[in-house]
Amino acid sequence: MAAIEELKKDPLRPLIVDIGSNTFRLGFAGDDNPVIIAPSVYVETSDYLFTSDIIDGLEDIFISEERTKKYLFGQEALDYRYILKIHEFKKEENYNVFMKFFQYYYNKLEIDPEYREMQPIIIISPFLMTDLEKSKLKQLFFQSFNFPKIVFLSESQAIMAPLQKISGVVINMGESTTYIDSFLHGFNKITSRDIFPIAGKDLTAHLLTLCVTQKESGKKNYVDYLIAKDIKEQSSLCVFNVEVEHKRIKEGVLKYDKEFILPDGNRLVINSERFMLSEPLFDPKLIHMDYINLPEAISEIIKSWERENWEELISNIILSGGASLIPGLKDRLKIELKKDFPDKISEKTNIIALSGREHMSWIGASILYLKNQLQKGWVPNPTPRPPPKPINTKPDGEK
Repeated sequence: MAAIEELKKDPLRPLIVDIGSNTFRLGFAGDDNPVIIAPSVYVETSDYLFTSDIIDGLEDIFISEERTKKYLFGQEALDYRYILKIHEFKKEENYNVFMKFFQYYYNKLEIDPEYREMQPIIIISPFLMTDLEKSKLKQLFFQSFNFPKIVFLSESQAIMAPLQKISGVVINMGESTTYIDSFLHGFNKITSRDIFPIAGKDLTAHLLTLCVTQKESGKKNYVDYLIAKDIKEQSSLCVFNVEVEHKRIKEGVLKYDKEFILPDGNRLVINSERFMLSEPLFDPKLIHMDYINLPEAISEIIKSWERENWEELISNIILSGGASLIPGLKDRLKIELKKDFPDKISEKTNIIALSGREHMSWIGASILYLKNQLQKGWVPNPTPRPPPKPINTKPDGEK
C-alpha cells in the first residue's frame, strides 16, 4: 500500500487518455478515477446560431475572459449551447481542435513546468479505432507535444481488468457505438464480436420524438436533442413488460410521472416515455432499424464459440459504458437472454454491472498499470527530448 502511495506522487506516471465521442477522460495511471471528465465538445465564440445583426448585443453574453478566446471546450462550451453551435471534434475528426482541447485540459492538471509533456501516454483504443486514427494521434502527441512514448490499450481489455476476468462477454454501450466483444481464456476472435447498431444517441433521438409529439396527450413541446439527452440521463428506465406498464399508467398509476421545466418556461411531464426510450434495444423496428435485438445479438456471440464454452461465457457478461446506466436494463437483459439457452445453461446467466461503469475502461487501464501489466506495445517518440532529472523523493537535506 505504501508503495502505491509513493507511486502516486510521481509526476512522470503515464497519463491515461480516453477520447470518447460523448466524454473525454484524462488523468494519471494508478489513480482511482480520472482527474478530468468533460463533454467531448467545443464551440467557436464567433459561430452563432443567430446572426448578431438580428439580436443586438449578442456578443455581450460572454464574460470578459471568454470574450478573448476563439474556442470554448467541454462544459464551458455547453453553457452556450443555445447561442453557439456545438461541435463534436471526435465526430468531425478535427485533430487541430482536439490538440487545443487536450492542451486546455492538460493545463488543468497543474503539472510542474519541469515535468510538463514528459509523461508516457496510454490511449484507450475503442473497438472501431482505425490505424489511420492511431497514426494521427501518434503524430499529435509526438510532434505537437513531444511526449516520450505512447501505447494503445484495447478498450475491451481495459474493461475486463477491474474484474480480473480472462473469459467473458463485454457489452460496451457508448454514445455513438454499442459493441459486443467476447474472450475465452484471454483469447478472442473476429467472428465472436459484433457492432450493435443502436447506441446512446439513438435512444436520445427516440426520446426526442416521443417528447415532441406526445401523441397520447396531443401536446406539442419545444424539446431539442440536448434537452432530450438531459431528460434521458435523469429519467430513463427499462421495464419487463411495456404493455402492462402502459395499462397501469392509463389506470392512473403516477409513479412514472416526472416533470421537467423547459428553457421556454413550459412544463413537460413524461411517464411512459421514460421506459419506451429503451425499448429499441429489444425491438429495433421501433426506430425503423432492421436488425436483431440486443439479447439476440449477445446470444449469437456466445453461440459462435463451442457449446462447451457457453456456460463460462454466459456467467460473465459485463455491461459498461454510459448508455448501460439505464435502471432495470441489467435485469431485463438477463430475463431475455435466458430464453435463448437450454435451462442448464440459462440458469448460469450472470450480468455484471459495476458502479462507475461509465468510466470502466479508464479505471481498468489504471489498474493494469498498477499491476505492472502494461509493459508491451509502447511506441517511442522518434525524436525524443533529453531524459528528465531523477526525482528526489527524500526529505530536504537528505542525500
